[in-house]
Amino acid sequence: MNICIFAKGLPLHIIGGLELHTQELAKGLIEKGHKVSIITTKHPKGIKKEKKGNLKIFYVGNEPLRFNKKFCVESAKLYDKLDKQENFDIVHSIQGFGSGFAKYSKSEKPLVVSMHGTLKYEIRSILNERSFKMFYLIPYRYLKSYLFYYPMDDSLFGKTKRVMVDSLELRRDVIKEYRIPEKKIVVIYDGIDINRFKPINIDIFKNNLGIEKSEKIIVSAGRIEKQKGYHLIIEVLPDLLKYINIKLIIVGTGKYLNFLKTLAIRKKLENNIIFTGYTTDEDLVKYYNLADVFVFPTQRVEAFGIVIAEAMSCGKPAIATRVGGIPSVIDNGKNGFLIKMNNLKDLTEKILLVLRDEKMKKNLGRAAREKVVNNFSMEKMIIDTIQLYEEVINENRRKIL
Repeated sequence: MNICIFAKGLPLHIIGGLELHTQELAKGLIEKGHKVSIITTKHPKGIKKEKKGNLKIFYVGNEPLRFNKKFCVESAKLYDKLDKQENFDIVHSIQGFGSGFAKYSKSEKPLVVSMHGTLKYEIRSILNERSFKMFYLIPYRYLKSYLFYYPMDDSLFGKTKRVMVDSLELRRDVIKEYRIPEKKIVVIYDGIDINRFKPINIDIFKNNLGIEKSEKIIVSAGRIEKQKGYHLIIEVLPDLLKYINIKLIIVGTGKYLNFLKTLAIRKKLENNIIFTGYTTDEDLVKYYNLADVFVFPTQRVEAFGIVIAEAMSCGKPAIATRVGGIPSVIDNGKNGFLIKMNNLKDLTEKILLVLRDEKMKKNLGRAAREKVVNNFSMEKMIIDTIQLYEEVINENRRKIL
């Protein structure tokens, strides 16, 4: 197949779950023998196009990560030009970023859309953060949505043959919010590279970090933003230290990192917390494997929670907020625990429950790895996506005939 993907960005724009997902999806499709072209927003260095084997990337619009009418119009024009050369079999829109194709292109090539969240997810995430910005961000998001996003979504969902979602919870919310027929929606979970994210020996790595044998390790990872809830772990750490010798490792970088470091100093926890900053893919796996428990008390309405699944793939029990699609990842009490939003008491109790019971910790970790291998492997995601493409292409051919 020859596939065209519309996406807001790639990891070269920003390291985020959606960008990494797009990159891994394209990589997996190419490994299966297919050709992929990605149309995305402006390259940070002004590059117009790149070619890497069976992958072609085209950059349009006036600003990196800027999804606006200019991007929509330019991306549709570029698609029409490319289609004459490539003769695409199918078009895949990541979120609504293929709206320009749906509205401005006259192409009859079949379209699928993959959703990884909704406007209401974003609004709820801002409210959960409990910050001053909700007083201006929420009205701004609603206004922009009614003026731009919703009209574009009408074109997108009117033209799409299938809508892919990455959790059962998101499936329910997409049906409700966008009024899409149930028969159009398919659940395909995000994929984890289970051959990379796996249990490994990290004794040398642990020694190099100066971690004592008596210390229990809590790991949390991802982009460092307030909505991810890292500050909540720091808030409960003094209470946890009354019972257990703990080292907290926060993996990643972002605009909220300096605040977390200041909070740690204010609470006199400098010796109990390691902030890794930017880390390599190789070291990320090592940090997951250091954990006695992975903790992710996010305030954001996550559609899936990729870092949770990565840690679980390394055989680690996970504790995360019962929000969005996270309950599709964590089976409460079987491979981890779900906690109430912003509930410090619940967070403290669940961490202590895991760290105090070695047998429980091992059983949860074993079940966590099994859940990911059986349900969230990259191989399964790619195969399921290809099968969906083929189904839609065949339906479109029968319609034409």
